[in-house]
Amino acid sequence: MTSALDKFSNTGSFSGLDARTAKRFLMQSFREAGLSFPEEDALEILLSAMDLDRTALMLRGAELLSTDQSEVIEAHMLRRISGEPVDHILGWREFYGRRFTVSNDVLSPRSDTENLIRTALLRLKNIPEPKLLDLGTGSGAIGLTLLAECEPASLLATDYSDAALRMAQQNAKQLNLLSRAQFTQGSWWDAVPADAVFDMILSNPPYISNAAMELLEDEVTGYDPDLALRGGPDGLAAYRILVDGAPMHLKVGGWLGFEIGFDQGDALRSLLGAGPWEHITVEKDLGGLDRVVWARKQA
Repeated sequence: MTSALDKFSNTGSFSGLDARTAKRFLMQSFREAGLSFPEEDALEILLSAMDLDRTALMLRGAELLSTDQSEVIEAHMLRRISGEPVDHILGWREFYGRRFTVSNDVLSPRSDTENLIRTALLRLKNIPEPKLLDLGTGSGAIGLTLLAECEPASLLATDYSDAALRMAQQNAKQLNLLSRAQFTQGSWWDAVPADAVFDMILSNPPYISNAAMELLEDEVTGYDPDLALRGGPDGLAAYRILVDGAPMHLKVGGWLGFEIGFDQGDALRSLLGAGPWEHITVEKDLGGLDRVVWARKQA
């Protein structure tokens, strides 16, 4: 049986196809390659190559691809079939309605992390000019999104990786947020000035246990940095450090928020239960799984 990829190899180009036909061809190729999300991958590659959004594609789907667009789609299709994630192929990922530059130096932001954003914004409503701390900022997706959504806010973003911090700064510049953001390098609390206090501290730390790391797909381990994924023997190593140091840097009534693994809610409740915390809450994602934990520093 001849596959879509074989047919493509024989023709050598997407030239002569319109946008809708090209999308169908991409979907078929990705489906035959066994990719998990063939329609989403095909759509993202096509939209990027044509510099369109979804609405524009609906209106202009009958347009023929240019030679340049055809060559870009060809190259991206082959990279995707080889196993490279779409966001690394394109060099960016959309998060909470904004485009963040990504690379192998940072954890590519996932939609699950948008749960942390939504629940943070609810808690920031009554804080006039909140000071935010984003520990292990990576691409900057968490802290910079909150800056963009909460105009009076200011941000300190930290990361152990100098390359990650440079990318976060690049994203801040692209989003016109540099004037309200600062960036410091160091391991967790080492990067935070000793006398600095905040209204909210957030982090999406590495939380995958060593055993679970062995089960991750190559698309994750081959492109996201191990430093941003591996959480130690039980996945809780970073949380212990963060929970231990947070009281020194939070104002009374300030909030501590983490993204967590789907099976870590009880463990985080236990960690926080031994400290000066109240209103400890585990929030679920849209799939009904534990995804975010919040605690407020009590007086």
